[in-house]
Amino acid sequence: MSTPDSQEQLKEEAKSIRLKLDKLLRADDKKALMMRLVCVYAGMITETLIDYEEPDVVMEQAFHRIADLLQTEPAEDDAAEDFMPLASDIDRDTEIGRQLAQITATRLPKELDDVHEIAIALVLDTASAWDEDKPGRDIMLRILAEAVVASLTYEMAAQDFCDFLIEDLVTEGFSPGEAIFGLSAVAGSYFAEASYTDALDDKAEESLWQVMAREAVLHGTPGTKNWQPLAASNDTENIRLRAYMETMRPETDKFFEMIGLEDSFGQAVAVAKAVGRMVAVVTVEDIGQIHPSIAKSLAKTGMILGSRYRADIVH
Repeated sequence: MSTPDSQEQLKEEAKSIRLKLDKLLRADDKKALMMRLVCVYAGMITETLIDYEEPDVVMEQAFHRIADLLQTEPAEDDAAEDFMPLASDIDRDTEIGRQLAQITATRLPKELDDVHEIAIALVLDTASAWDEDKPGRDIMLRILAEAVVASLTYEMAAQDFCDFLIEDLVTEGFSPGEAIFGLSAVAGSYFAEASYTDALDDKAEESLWQVMAREAVLHGTPGTKNWQPLAASNDTENIRLRAYMETMRPETDKFFEMIGLEDSFGQAVAVAKAVGRMVAVVTVEDIGQIHPSIAKSLAKTGMILGSRYRADIVH
């Protein structure tokens, strides 16, 4: 049972988080800022779910609770579709939330359980602004739910794909560089499909580099955080590209089919996140060490060639 002192501590932590986010988050308008806040809170909730044996059950309980307190239900998927942030933006902001949750948990007696309560309180506090203008609380609640699901999905994908590369490919003779190059080519192939079917803006490709770089930095990779200007590796016409794609793409397709992720750009983000984590594995951990600049260059080349390879097939 919570004591008055512990409740006061949670309130103070919630206030501190909101002040930090007021300084940290930037957006073009009030509505865009509201979307970013919701995704950050989704990331906080995500971090509190990861250690549970059945995170989906705890997540469902949390959303039932939020919906009851808000006296609304999440909007249908199609109603919220036009307001949904880009997958790469969801990853960016949920990662901010996850990092906030980790830091905050160290100061609280019940750690992530207390963070869970703080995140829900922040959502409820923000909800009053949802009704001032569109999209409204039902759509914002849907965005919150979708952002939590996406964040959990990207984390599961990053871990699953890295495990596949290390346990199934590197141990069987693939070099770490080949693993990074090949998986990044797979990310590029999903991006090419998304570019063909979705209305992606000119910044979408840059946002994938940011997903990779952010994940690599989070896991300790040194050096530049901006991969966009990096030179591609010399192997610009890698003759094994098709073999890498045929080896790795069926595994990622199977994973996405199993979890029900059909959005091509969301798939590209999930794989890009795994690439960034794999870059960290081979530059920080003792698994066939590669210099950070080389690993990043391989990742960039892989995505460029994978996107080109898939685009040629699609067109």
